[in-house]
Amino acid sequence: MSEGKADAGFESASSAPILKIGHIAQMLGVSAARLRLWEDEGLITPTRTESGQRRYSMRDLKHLERVRRLLDSGEMTFAGVRASLANGNADHSEEETSETDGTSQPDVGARAKLLRQQAGMSLRDVAGRIGMSPSALSAFERGNTSPNIGRLTQIAHAIGVTTDELLGVASKHEQIVVKRKKRNRIVDSAGVLIENLYLSTSVLQSQMVTVQPGCGSGHPMTHEGEEFLTVVEGSIEITLDATDIYRLDTGDSMNFASTRPHSYRNPGITVARVVWVNTPPTF
Repeated sequence: MSEGKADAGFESASSAPILKIGHIAQMLGVSAARLRLWEDEGLITPTRTESGQRRYSMRDLKHLERVRRLLDSGEMTFAGVRASLANGNADHSEEETSETDGTSQPDVGARAKLLRQQAGMSLRDVAGRIGMSPSALSAFERGNTSPNIGRLTQIAHAIGVTTDELLGVASKHEQIVVKRKKRNRIVDSAGVLIENLYLSTSVLQSQMVTVQPGCGSGHPMTHEGEEFLTVVEGSIEITLDATDIYRLDTGDSMNFASTRPHSYRNPGITVARVVWVNTPPTF
């Protein structure tokens, strides 16, 4: 699938009202009753089917994430949240505030800017491909925010590089055996640790992904290729196309086309460890 088609598919999945209230509640970590309350307060107006059932889109999910953050701050009433949403302040919060974990990444941001410029792309070009505001992308390039791994992967693929290249992971030495203590750590933040399991040229990108309880990739990812994963400890939840949710426990495996928008999270109370293989290497 071409990059243009992949982007179009992701945009379609973002705008299609196909998520049930149970799916949305699970993704947000709130009760369905709380979602109904927000609806009663005029904070969200979901699409209704002919039978009256609520349906939400991925865009609605992002909107509700903003609502939850504003309410959970304890500083706003429902009226205050409505005013903030109407003024557009929530968009700024979602892109520039929520994606930071309190630590800046000036090196990664500066590298992203350099790679983007080398590719002859503007801030608006890259931001438009992944549904991110140019101001939020600029804040990342300046080192003011630290996007989650899902967003970092989106930025890398939009520029036309792997996530390894964006993060500045050192080139691999040709080694066919990788000792546990010699793994390259390429991501270690926001409750997600990703380590490369290989140090040689290969069409298979194998990684150990360790996810703390309640944490995950964040934004959905989409790119060329295929993926295979097997859970070696704990449980992981994979969401495909924003609608299909799969729970994998220890010993369970899964494979899917990378062109399908995908994200993951640890729904359990213990650490999850997953061996994840991509082909071709895209991370």
